[in-house]
Amino acid sequence: MKKLIILLVVLCLVGVAVLVLAGGGGNPAKPQEPETVIVPEEEAAPAAEPEAGDEEAAQGLDLDALYALHDPDEIVMTIGDQEIPWRDYFYFYQSGAAQLEQQFQMYQSYGMAIGWNSQADEEGHTYAELLGTQTEETMRQIIAIEGLAEDLGVQLTEEEQAEMQQSHQELIAARFGEEGTEEQLYAFLDSLHLTPELYWRINSVSYLYDACYRQVCGENGELLDEQEILDWMNENGILSANHILISTTDLDEAAKAEKSALAQEIAQELQAIENVEERIARFLELQEQHNEDPGTVENGYVFGPGVMVPEFYDGTQALEENQVSDPIESQFGYHIILRRPLHADDEIYSGGYSYTGRALVANERFGAMLDEKIESLQVVHAEGFEEPDLSAMVAPAAVDK
Repeated sequence: MKKLIILLVVLCLVGVAVLVLAGGGGNPAKPQEPETVIVPEEEAAPAAEPEAGDEEAAQGLDLDALYALHDPDEIVMTIGDQEIPWRDYFYFYQSGAAQLEQQFQMYQSYGMAIGWNSQADEEGHTYAELLGTQTEETMRQIIAIEGLAEDLGVQLTEEEQAEMQQSHQELIAARFGEEGTEEQLYAFLDSLHLTPELYWRINSVSYLYDACYRQVCGENGELLDEQEILDWMNENGILSANHILISTTDLDEAAKAEKSALAQEIAQELQAIENVEERIARFLELQEQHNEDPGTVENGYVFGPGVMVPEFYDGTQALEENQVSDPIESQFGYHIILRRPLHADDEIYSGGYSYTGRALVANERFGAMLDEKIESLQVVHAEGFEEPDLSAMVAPAAVDK
């Protein structure tokens, strides 16, 4: 799945993130993807001179001048069968611009000349061009979720509507005090070019997303077939193993030879036990006595390609379930590996994150469904509409001549 809408909405609501996420919540079965941030190509980082307009672009856009380019009610494009007025497009556009300008400032603090005209990807697109694409993608996802909810017959429950209203009141109190009013909030939103209609629409989409997910996958992915999950895990090279590490770090050759002999002795003892339950029980006893891996996880590891050292992964892959390996040498020492069966709710470790197989398959299934809906929505610009030249839209006060 390209992006989770929850993260996209965070991106869109710079400065008012609580509008969407308060009460919406994320499903514990859904892994949270890292927030998507457009970053410069490495080769562009140490540029000696900024490209034309980059220095000014990084100093702050003149949003009033940008907003004045079109009438708020002017239809600037259609997405699917929905007409998009300039005011709605502009809200998402300025929110994305604010985040990118923060990135520019960070890059500049490291001496990197990055601005709207800088190259942002391998295809040669500038940050200004990618901002327009990102804005359209945000709106496509919102419309896609609404369309998917309609297809699935999903509507907000009374409880969800009450939660959304409560979050609304909490936002008013947090921003304007206990005596704050809805009129004050809407006036504030108007200063952000966010209409009440779009405000409520964004809030409801967060709930609709979760409701659609639950209908397709269940609250925690329980609607998925167990065999489907196991098949996915096998197809993606997921393995489960426990091990006893006999460390050889910083040892001389004589000491290593002693360690090798110990590893052989342990492996041979375990391999001689025919009863699987007895073999596992004895493995755990010997692990308690001899294991020198301080990071060993109870019941072992569940992992995919590239997570463990190659010797450990390949050694595990060569085993049958509940089989014990010969000692396998790696940079850490000798591993006696016990391959374990996979389970749908195993926590799979990968790069600092761990999610169950059930969660990953549920996210993939729902993501594919949502992606298909997104791809069905064609974006057609109104005649004469073009993305603004952001290098010419710098706030005058921000330019130091």
